[in-house]
Amino acid sequence: MEKNALIAVVLSMVVLLLWSFFGSQSEKPLPQPPAVEQAAEQEAAKPVPTNESVTASTPVEPSVAVPEVVPTTQARTIVVEHPLYRAELTENQAGFLSFRLKKYRETVAKDSPPLELFKAHQPCLVLGLYNNSVPELPRALFTSDRSRIDLTGKSAPEALTFQWTSPQGLRFIKKYTFHPDSYLIDLDVTVSNFGAGVFDDNLELSLIGSPFDHANSSYNEVHMTALIGNSLKTEALKKLEEQDIVAGEIHWAAYVDNYFMTAMVPDQAFTGSVRISPRGDSTVRIDLVNPPANLPKAMETRYGYHLYFGPRQLEVLKSLHLGLERVVDYGFFDIIAKPVLYLLKWFYKGLHNYGLAIILVTVIIKILFWPLTQKSYTSMKAMKDLQPQMTKIREQYKDDKQRINAEMMGLYKTHKVNPLGGCLPMVIQIPVFFALYRILVQSIEMRHAPFMLWVNDLSAPDRLPIGFDLPYVGGLPVLTLLMGLSMFIQQKMTPTPGDPTQAKMMMMLPIVFTFLFINFPSGLVLYWLVNNILSIGQQYLINKKA
Repeated sequence: MEKNALIAVVLSMVVLLLWSFFGSQSEKPLPQPPAVEQAAEQEAAKPVPTNESVTASTPVEPSVAVPEVVPTTQARTIVVEHPLYRAELTENQAGFLSFRLKKYRETVAKDSPPLELFKAHQPCLVLGLYNNSVPELPRALFTSDRSRIDLTGKSAPEALTFQWTSPQGLRFIKKYTFHPDSYLIDLDVTVSNFGAGVFDDNLELSLIGSPFDHANSSYNEVHMTALIGNSLKTEALKKLEEQDIVAGEIHWAAYVDNYFMTAMVPDQAFTGSVRISPRGDSTVRIDLVNPPANLPKAMETRYGYHLYFGPRQLEVLKSLHLGLERVVDYGFFDIIAKPVLYLLKWFYKGLHNYGLAIILVTVIIKILFWPLTQKSYTSMKAMKDLQPQMTKIREQYKDDKQRINAEMMGLYKTHKVNPLGGCLPMVIQIPVFFALYRILVQSIEMRHAPFMLWVNDLSAPDRLPIGFDLPYVGGLPVLTLLMGLSMFIQQKMTPTPGDPTQAKMMMMLPIVFTFLFINFPSGLVLYWLVNNILSIGQQYLINKKA
């Protein structure tokens, strides 16, 4: 029974590790409603607009009109210098060309440039129309009221306004408002009808580009995520082979990786659809399709949005009160992961080192589970003492497995020994282990967080450069090897099971775990190493007392 339980625990842990490595903790495919599916066949996979309009139209008044500016023949680039980022916008479709985060770097190298949140092959965050009633809009050359904005050292927000008028007499105004203390950007889109007829079409706001080119790690996967009603829908972009559409009450849509996100959030949720379209040039397009405008002559309507281009950080997203914090989800172990993360951050405030914080958290967890582990080790010692009697039972009833099991259970009951007690130290670590794994690979706080010496990124595997590359691993995985050695010492100190097969399996565990951990985040290896060292100390005290 003890052997079977041990095998079950080890296999379960391996399966969970592989699931965490290759799987997504909360990925749900984007459903395509029947109505949309039918429209896809008829309209080249376009979403079905609703008949419900959430934008109010008002008469066009000179007082609200933006002063006319002389259009340019060539698109200008407008730079926005912000304490948190540097953005470049273009008059071509009034979209973004670049967005670099000043507090984050592309790599851990000291000379690494600020992180580019998206690399657009064409302007990003552009306007479109569902029925293409203004065919010139995708190539529109807007005019800007400013050539540069600098928010450094300022406390008040500043606005950047673009406008363009179509040959049909429709004027489109995009007004960006940048806040000096926030990643949040407000976007107001105003459509004014100066033409002869009624404007009846669905406005689309589109994110276009190759999101998160830095997300090249096997741990870091880019998703398209949308909050539809009260349900979070997620699609891995690398698995997206054809257009996907989801309809319902749209709260927001975004590109999300483990550490950053770019999101479009309507002022108020509306009944519409989100369309995700892969492109042949490795870019992906997300369209927010609004309800129909139905705008008569001499009337205008406004669409309000919030844009968030920044870190996927729980406190920052919560402070926006837009529901974006829903993307910070550690899956099945969320209930453990978030308290552990708060504890790590609390220690970090005093230590300024997340590696030391992980060590302290490991010590606290070990103290909390000390009585339980103590009982487990005592049970293992008792099992070892019973080995002669267990061997005698196996020899006496070697042809009757049912009788062997019955006699064994009687022996355990008489001596008050739990045959599963030896597996307890490993079992109680599993939830904390996976919670910490999620924190290390999905929390922006851990990205590029240094520990000491060669360990300069706790979210990446540890590698000590040795002048040449080793096969498969590159540098020398020192922490992982130390972890395997500590696990071997721990096994040698643990009471040896009487079953030779089980004993061999236990001695194989350090080798298995060393290979399993070799590409895991160094912070996770550090946790397991420290836990092993503490377990060795505890086992030494138990053996000394015995």
